[in-house]
Amino acid sequence: MMFLIYECTEWIGSLFSKLFEVQSILFVYSSGRHEKRSDIANVNPSHVFNAAGMTSRPNVDWCESHKVETIRMNVVGTLTLVDVCCEKGLILINYATGFKEEDTPNFIGSFYSKTKAVVEDLLLNYENVCTLRVRKFLTQ
Repeated sequence: MMFLIYECTEWIGSLFSKLFEVQSILFVYSSGRHEKRSDIANVNPSHVFNAAGMTSRPNVDWCESHKVETIRMNVVGTLTLVDVCCEKGLILINYATGFKEEDTPNFIGSFYSKTKAVVEDLLLNYENVCTLRVRKFLTQ
């Protein structure tokens, strides 16, 4: 088994390295975000995890004034990655914003959220995608 993880610097992606290292599971982080589609051919993974998404810095409000960049990453990038995995017969585990799995995304108040809701709806058409919704709880 070889896991290919898209996005190593964000919360979810960084947790994988700790988990995989403890369990001696082979993994590689993508050398970039979705634009590095060649990583699938170069790594030849058995599993692909997508934890990448455009939120930018200092916070998600950046997406309001950078809509094209946000669409490229959150919609076009994700769909391209899913499609490449489909062609290669790979399951893609897609990590998404947390709410109940059976709920329809209803978090469309920001442009970032709109792109995530649009892509989740489109991903329902692919049989090779498993979307996991996670929620980050802050502790004091």
